[in-house]
Amino acid sequence: MKFRFLLFISFFLVLTGCSATYNLEIKNKDFIENVSITDDNSLDYFKNNKFYAIMDGASNFKEYNKKVEKDSKVKFKYSYKINDYRKATVLKTCFRAYSVIDEKDYYLLSTSTGIKCAKEEDAVLLDDLKIVIKTNHKVKESNADQVKGYVYTWNIKKADYDNARIYIKLYKDKYVFNYENEFVINVLIISSILLIIALLAFIIVKKVKKAGNL
Repeated sequence: MKFRFLLFISFFLVLTGCSATYNLEIKNKDFIENVSITDDNSLDYFKNNKFYAIMDGASNFKEYNKKVEKDSKVKFKYSYKINDYRKATVLKTCFRAYSVIDEKDYYLLSTSTGIKCAKEEDAVLLDDLKIVIKTNHKVKESNADQVKGYVYTWNIKKADYDNARIYIKLYKDKYVFNYENEFVINVLIISSILLIIALLAFIIVKKVKKAGNL
């Protein structure tokens, strides 16, 4: 299959044959795109061109943070606040219409039906597209095909591009427990600090007692 890469959309395609994955993390009210490109046939293209997270108007262009790694991998990352994510190039490119809403208690991401960036005119560019949203916010509802812990996945086949849509509603101020083992890690850090303090206190007491006996 021949891919015709477009400069303003191809940054988020993690190419594996005729498939692509778009990753978004919604964490502590930040919307973070973090994608690795490993396709050998087009690596120079990603290394040598600029890619924009936001292309808004004639002058408001925000470039992705790009990092070229030693293992022939290019990483792209951009962290939005919700007002900026409304202007994201991905949303503008892939959907005819969308809503990114900041309500009193919720964040809502909803798109119109149809994935237009997976097709170019009548040609299908991808056999399938996976959209993965990971979040430490509790989710009230979504239309994800698969939910595993705090990861929500939409598996979209080319036959479904015209009817696919994304919908997820998150609590703004309610969070999942032990996101990415953060609770366990914090407990281990605190326990280690307390153990060190206890050992130091024991050593100091021993030395004081020994000095007193002299």
